[in-house]
Order: sequence, then C-alpha cells, then structure tokens
Amino acid sequence: MFQNINKPAPVEIKDWMHEINFSVNQASVALGISKRQFSRFLSGETEAKKVHALAMQMIWLLHENQKEEKNKIISNEKKIKIPIK
Repeated sequence: MFQNINKPAPVEIKDWMHEINFSVNQASVALGISKRQFSRFLSGETEAKKVHALAMQMIWLLHENQKEEKNKIISNEKKIKIPIK
C-alpha cells in the first residue's frame, strides 16, 4: 500500500482515503488524531509517521475484510441426509 512504510506520501494517503471512501473527518476519527493534524499529512506540511501508516493499513485490511464478508452468499437452507438401505 505504501512505498515507504516509515514515511507515507500525501498522495498515498489520499489514495487510501479514496479507496475506503473516507472523508477527512472520518479518517481523522479512525486514526485518533485531529482533523488539523490529518490535513497536515495530506498537504505534506507534516510527515505521517510509521504508526499512522500501520494504522491506515489495518483500517484498509478491516475494510477489505468487510467487503469480502458482504460478498459471501450465506445460505440458510438446511439439508437432511437420510441413508437409504
């Protein structure tokens, strides 16, 4: 997801937001930081740290897992096997 996990680029963070359909507010709440700080990451004024990149990857993984679960077809049909002698 990130080329350099220690210093994710602002473009990569924007791609992450777009991929999981997060706004600045939703992303900042998910990461536990202020909107102002998150906006600094997006503008490149402040570099995001490794802990932020790892948290973003975890959120992305959870989002992907939820998508997979929604796509699974869950059958509620019960089958009974009766052995024939």
